[in-house]
Amino acid sequence: MGQLVFIIGKSGSGKSTSIRNLNSDETIIINTDQKALPFPKFNSKYNDEKGNYLKTSDTSLVVSKLKEAHKNPNVKTIIIDTLSRLGTDYIMSSGFRNEKGFDKWNRLSANIYDIINIINDKLREDIIVYVFAHPEQISDDFGGASERILMPGKQLNNFVLESFSSIVLYTEVLSVHGQPNEYTFRTQVRNDTAKTPIDMFDEVNIPNDLEVVSQAIKEYYEL
Repeated sequence: MGQLVFIIGKSGSGKSTSIRNLNSDETIIINTDQKALPFPKFNSKYNDEKGNYLKTSDTSLVVSKLKEAHKNPNVKTIIIDTLSRLGTDYIMSSGFRNEKGFDKWNRLSANIYDIINIINDKLREDIIVYVFAHPEQISDDFGGASERILMPGKQLNNFVLESFSSIVLYTEVLSVHGQPNEYTFRTQVRNDTAKTPIDMFDEVNIPNDLEVVSQAIKEYYEL
């Protein structure tokens, strides 16, 4: 059972930057957004030659990379950046747009579910998988607003992706007049789906550094 962690935040709020201090010899990045990563010399740390970098939004290739990582004892961390892009590229493909009926939505839901299921049920216990996602704002029957993972299709929203993980961190940028912005992860709920196990983190806001998060997870679960 792999350790699934959702990292939810808007573009530019610090999701990809949080990768910067991870050990590239133990990390695989699946770059579904297919953009340059926002930290120095990422190309020398993550590339095809080292086998720790895949740029694709094809869900079948994502699944293959996860299975490959499971067999490699050196891999301790996997990044999927972002889950939201997998859904967006799927529905924007010509095949999806030209197909009639609801089967195409069922396939999208099944593809995303397969990825989550492989992480939770098939990967080694010592692998932490960080799945990045964008948020969407929703309203309840009383007009209250909250946030959750953005994914296209009602079927995906019905089974609540966040319910498949015990750790859901939201990016939060703290601003103090006259000082640089502080990019953090929020560990507790605030009109959204943020959550962490009791006593895993002492603070509500922690540094947006996945190396720090990984160390906390390893200590908590004795990995």
